[in-house]
Amino acid sequence: MPKLGHTLFLRFYTIAKATLYNNQGFRKRIETLRQQQSQTPTSKQIKREMADNNKDIIIESLKRRIRKVEEENKQLRNQLKVAYADVYQRI
Repeated sequence: MPKLGHTLFLRFYTIAKATLYNNQGFRKRIETLRQQQSQTPTSKQIKREMADNNKDIIIESLKRRIRKVEEENKQLRNQLKVAYADVYQRI
């Protein structure tokens, strides 16, 4: 959506720029619409928020995966210790 301004109104209503600046009704309406537009999120902001949410989800998923792999690694190390102990006892 184009940024609201006097030139946009000039094109839409085909009136003189001086009329916009001098007419308080037009001027207040433009300012009100500008304020409303500034409060609504733009598509870029929405996409950025979605990307941030996706990043957070991916980070949490990777953290879970790391914990799982670390636990598996710990179990394998313990199994290796037991296997080494068995080999040592046989010698």
